[in-house]
Amino acid sequence: MSSDAIPVERQQRILELVDLRGVIRVNDLSREFDVSEMTIRRDLIALEAHGLLRRSHGGAISRRRFQQEPYFDQKGQRNHAEKVAIAVRAVQLIEPGETILVHSGSTTLELLRRLPNVELRVVTSNAGALQTIAAPEIECIVIGGVYRPRSNSFVGGFAVQMLRGIHGAKCFIGVDGISLEAGITTPHHQEAEIARQMIEQTSGSVIVLADSSKIGGIAPFVTAPLDRVDIVITDAAADREYVHELEERGITVLLA
Repeated sequence: MSSDAIPVERQQRILELVDLRGVIRVNDLSREFDVSEMTIRRDLIALEAHGLLRRSHGGAISRRRFQQEPYFDQKGQRNHAEKVAIAVRAVQLIEPGETILVHSGSTTLELLRRLPNVELRVVTSNAGALQTIAAPEIECIVIGGVYRPRSNSFVGGFAVQMLRGIHGAKCFIGVDGISLEAGITTPHHQEAEIARQMIEQTSGSVIVLADSSKIGGIAPFVTAPLDRVDIVITDAAADREYVHELEERGITVLLA
């Protein structure tokens, strides 16, 4: 886009790009619109003042994207390569003989697809496990409860009650947002409840799987504060300053 675009037109286009991508960086917008980074920062300040986005370290995050839960198949199509890379890195943290708890989500489903054929017990709310885990050495327990087609998962009181009878060595949690201010969040309260119970039942590491579009985002319902998170696995596009801030909180950040 030409640098002679009037501010209101440029800001409208910036908002469209942020809503489309979820997260966007100042230097990328500067190149795209052929204007200075200072000009872009002023645009972002104006858009934030109207509640249309949230500024982050080095960029901006869509407010709209995190308010409504996308359908499961839509989530799976977004940032697919990054989610696969995150899942491959996460599998490396699993030890034979462990009982692991796996939350719902498209990134956690990629993890389930890549589990090694070793002695392992997997307890999950992710209904995709029923068609994904076929390795004979893996014992797969899909918790009961109410089936949610939108997230392809099981939620509710029965699911929570079942989790209370299980202790995991590690848990792998999918999120819609991870924020320094709000912690890990999701658009749906029942999904937050299941993830929260999994964290409660875990004796070892709580591992969050979040592609870079989730970093800095805030969805309506809090799953857990950051002090309950041990490891975050994200992709190489994650904002370096934000990664540093997470590490300053004592969280190990692994880049896939």
